[in-house]
Amino acid sequence: MVDLITLASGIILAIIATTCVNIGVALQKKGLKDGLPELNIEGGVNNFGNDFLKYFKNKYWVIGFFLGIIGWIPFVIAQGLVGIIVVQPLQSVGLIIMVIVASRFLDEKISVVEIIAIAMLILAPILIAFSDISNIHIDLTSFLIPFLVFLIIIFLLIFFFIIISKKQNQDHWKGLFKVTIAGLFFSLGGMFANILAQAYNDASINIISPFGWLEILFGIFWFDYFHLWVFLSFYGLLGFNFIGIIFQNNGLQKGKAVVLWPIQTSINLIVPVIGGFIIFQQSVNNLLVFIIAIVMIFIATVILSKFQARLE
Repeated sequence: MVDLITLASGIILAIIATTCVNIGVALQKKGLKDGLPELNIEGGVNNFGNDFLKYFKNKYWVIGFFLGIIGWIPFVIAQGLVGIIVVQPLQSVGLIIMVIVASRFLDEKISVVEIIAIAMLILAPILIAFSDISNIHIDLTSFLIPFLVFLIIIFLLIFFFIIISKKQNQDHWKGLFKVTIAGLFFSLGGMFANILAQAYNDASINIISPFGWLEILFGIFWFDYFHLWVFLSFYGLLGFNFIGIIFQNNGLQKGKAVVLWPIQTSINLIVPVIGGFIIFQQSVNNLLVFIIAIVMIFIATVILSKFQARLE
């Protein structure tokens, strides 16, 4: 069982992370409304690169982008403390920040249902704390085969949705499949963050030392198993989330947020939790309490995602 101080620290860091990410997403969406071009990966590397550079000329999108990156620091630390099955569901708690900002600065009225959803998101971390989380340590040797199988399944799903998306003529369907793909990529990013947290500890890296970041950035040249995973998971975390951002922005430019946000956030919630149980062999002693918390987060996320879409 994870001790109370470690659990509380992990939950607080996860909430800090999701606050940064949600504010970042809001700023990115504000930047998209300024007329940024649609990112089309199929249009060729040069066209894509030129269009993407325009994003970095928009101050709102840039601030949001880097705020999201900053949010990954407490996210990875939280993963190392309490694991993915706790941290990933708590990413939805950041929606509370969006509601507070909307009601305070945009004079948006909040319905009784939305207040109940907020109460659910406040209560859910408490229930997770009482679900008795155990088995946080990942064996980076025994997890390899189930992880590779899971990775292949996710990539097949991504490939399938990309093919289906190309065959669609209507933008709202393209947007639906784009955010579905984004959700899968973000889920992979979260899973690699979990691996990074464990590999970092197993490789005994001291981030404060002069060589700490070199071990992370160029860990493949340390020629040992744990540094290899530090290297792979770090760039997996960055790469999959970067690709997820591209598909997310592309999807939001094509479809209605009221439909797309609940779908993406649901995938971000469900896939990593499944991975946490199957791949990383995490467990909870009070499974019923944990399931109630996950269901509450899921319902609240759908409700507040619709509130978010209403703002647009």
